[in-house]
Amino acid sequence: MDIHNPHDSFVRSWLSRPDQLEAFLRSYLPADVVSLFDPSTLVIHDGTYIDEEHQKHFSDIAATVDIRRSKAHVYILVEHKSYNDPWALLQILRYMVQTWTRDSKESGSRTLVPIIPILFYHGEAKTIRTSFPELFPPDGAPALKAYQPRFLCDVFNLTTLSDDQIKGPPEQEAALWALKYARTQTEIALRALDRLVQTVGEALLKHPSFKDIELYLMASSEMSPEQIIDKINSSITNLYLKEDIMSTAEMLIARGEARGEARGEARGEARGKLEEKRVIARQLKASGMAMAQITAICGLSEKEVQGL
Repeated sequence: MDIHNPHDSFVRSWLSRPDQLEAFLRSYLPADVVSLFDPSTLVIHDGTYIDEEHQKHFSDIAATVDIRRSKAHVYILVEHKSYNDPWALLQILRYMVQTWTRDSKESGSRTLVPIIPILFYHGEAKTIRTSFPELFPPDGAPALKAYQPRFLCDVFNLTTLSDDQIKGPPEQEAALWALKYARTQTEIALRALDRLVQTVGEALLKHPSFKDIELYLMASSEMSPEQIIDKINSSITNLYLKEDIMSTAEMLIARGEARGEARGEARGEARGKLEEKRVIARQLKASGMAMAQITAICGLSEKEVQGL
């Protein structure tokens, strides 16, 4: 997991496992929609899109699943936001249109495959835009509203989801507790993990996603690893969980110290190279060389050279 961008990294890692994505869909999509799916056919795909300007865009999760007793299938698109992005629905619509455009060019079908878009949100703001017409001025002319695109996007707002509504397999519950509380209320997340392990047993610690959950909790918390260790000691009663999560915290501390040393060395080396460039630029400037040539040779801006 990328600890510099833990939110997107963790959600992609977690929901990129077909069993985890299936459990999430089963828990939070409408039952009449989920009942259509043949879960054995769920496939995760590359969510990379190329627009008309040849720019790459990445959806967080893209998948297909077959409809039971049918040759048809649907797309599932999950876009994750850890902050209140007012244009999230526009981004999702762009992904949908790009998918349909690709299919219209590549397949011989004259119909489009349905897409189920899901906005997975867990930012600080509780109120977010949940329907596409909200992107238009509310006081617009009524006669123009018929021209506005409308599509249903299932919004999973973890921020406003009550704790009693967090459900699913134990590993999914653990992930959701971490996503909801790790940043600002780490102690609540730790206690929830402790309760889960006490309830379902230490087997949860061996689940492939559990180490990612621990790493995410540490990397996204506003506390330092040392502060988290204090919370681990005061919040966790299960000895196996305490030992496991403590080792993760200590590993991050060691990794942070190593990165700090490496960054210090890199900064020192960069400062040395910059000073060398400035010395050369001063000499060339004194020799009367043209400004354009000095900036090209030394890789400094004209403003920097003028200030020497």
